[in-house]
Amino acid sequence: MARSDADASALTPEEGWRAIHDTMERARSSLHVAGATPILLLWGVIVSLGYLAEYLLETAWADLAADDPWIRAPLWGLLVGAGMAGSAVIGHRAGRAIAPGSGGQAAGVRVFLFWLAVASAAFLVPAASGLWTEDGASAIPRVAIGIVALGYVLFGIVNAPVIAVVGAGIAAAFYLPSYLAGDLALLVSALATLAVSSLGAGWIRLRGAA
Repeated sequence: MARSDADASALTPEEGWRAIHDTMERARSSLHVAGATPILLLWGVIVSLGYLAEYLLETAWADLAADDPWIRAPLWGLLVGAGMAGSAVIGHRAGRAIAPGSGGQAAGVRVFLFWLAVASAAFLVPAASGLWTEDGASAIPRVAIGIVALGYVLFGIVNAPVIAVVGAGIAAAFYLPSYLAGDLALLVSALATLAVSSLGAGWIRLRGAA
């Protein structure tokens, strides 16, 4: 105890403020990435299911896709809605566990609004670009996945770099197979996205970020 008191008294005012700032920054980051592991796994499963459904619509369900080409919109809408609802519940509970009260609630609201903006942009940017047409519909997934991956990267830069790395991995899991895997691209992307999300969640848990 005496040594600890001596060390504390040896800190300069600048070092003391820096230690306080670092502690507050770690606490803020913990709030904003609360529940990141289960949320990442949730979205990994959801996106993988979406890719798998797209693959089936191009193969086994090709007749259904030809008769109703806009079936993809409600399909992805349902998946994204389920993901956002699940993420909100997980993040809210994790935030309350870390910091019960208004602080945890405020952090949860900000994180939810950030991802709501990302999800909205994934729909609105293709619409504003004129892609919601029969000729441009095939480009929508490329734009939407790019926006979502960018959301992961930006969120990770601010809060936890590991999440930024996962965002880059999610982008690679989609774009690389689309150029290299031919007709199996979506199936490969589904498996690769699930793998990236699982590895990312394990890395986050190992680092103790969430």
